[in-house]
Amino acid sequence: MQRKTLRQWAGQAQVVVVARVRTPLQVWSAPDGSDHQEYFSLEVVETLAGDPGARVLDVFAHAEGEPRIRAGDTLVLFLDRTGLSPEFTALAERFPFFTGQGAGQEWRIDPDDPTVPTLVRQWRALQTEPDDRASLRLVIVQLQAGDPRLAADAIVELVRLRGRPDFAADPEDRASLVAMSQSADRPVAQRLALIQILDGVEGFSAVDAIVSLARSRLSPPERVVVARACARVLDPQVTRWLGEMLESSGSATRIAALGSAAGRPELADQIVSLTDDPDPQVARAAVRALGADSSPKATAALERIAAGEGPAAALAAGVLRGRDRPS
Repeated sequence: MQRKTLRQWAGQAQVVVVARVRTPLQVWSAPDGSDHQEYFSLEVVETLAGDPGARVLDVFAHAEGEPRIRAGDTLVLFLDRTGLSPEFTALAERFPFFTGQGAGQEWRIDPDDPTVPTLVRQWRALQTEPDDRASLRLVIVQLQAGDPRLAADAIVELVRLRGRPDFAADPEDRASLVAMSQSADRPVAQRLALIQILDGVEGFSAVDAIVSLARSRLSPPERVVVARACARVLDPQVTRWLGEMLESSGSATRIAALGSAAGRPELADQIVSLTDDPDPQVARAAVRALGADSSPKATAALERIAAGEGPAAALAAGVLRGRDRPS
């Protein structure tokens, strides 16, 4: 199940509070022993939406995986009324609220940092008065906040907003997004996501952005991420860079580049040469890349490899058999 974004949590919860966890996870048992429920006790520090009805609440989680919380943690907690859920009617008297927040969705915060509570209030307000441009501004704020959770949610929200006809029509908003896609301080995967989202926006070239990123100073793991992202970018500059990566001393980089090099005639000779790579994983990746190329040169190379021995030979033979099967 896809992770809920902060916007979704803020818009769907009946009550939202900032709360301090008072106890670790505890177990409640019905007086007659007919029911048991794990719960945690918390103190409401601030109410962001709805009415919690009390300063101290006992709340249970209904989610995949118990939330990872400790006594003393401060959380933004999204609550639903137990009595309104037919599934939990029997628990309503003991537990007025439950949360759907599970492991990884605790929204633990620094009690002195108002960023997340402020965003919750703003997303909540936009629920009643939707405004795409205001939503985009909030997404930009999330990206700039420096919180990986907010950034991950912002990317999801950008994908949602990208389908709107006036996406990033404001020059200031567009400039902010472009600047973040170019920032060396941001994770490469996030920059690639922004580049893909911005593709087609006025004045932005996704190919130029990817080439610029690929030519920048990257760590070996970052080169792997970029090489994988180049699979569908059929541009001569990208192809040249992939060719350089095929000469890399790092096996992981060569394997990633082979995955994106398949079907590029300019790289056929390099791919063929890598079928003899001393690293068997690289050799097998090269065979798979040849399998995506129906040219006579690729077919001849596969036949030569299949006539030999070892895992690469078996893989090449399997690729050739697959080609012979009727479609």
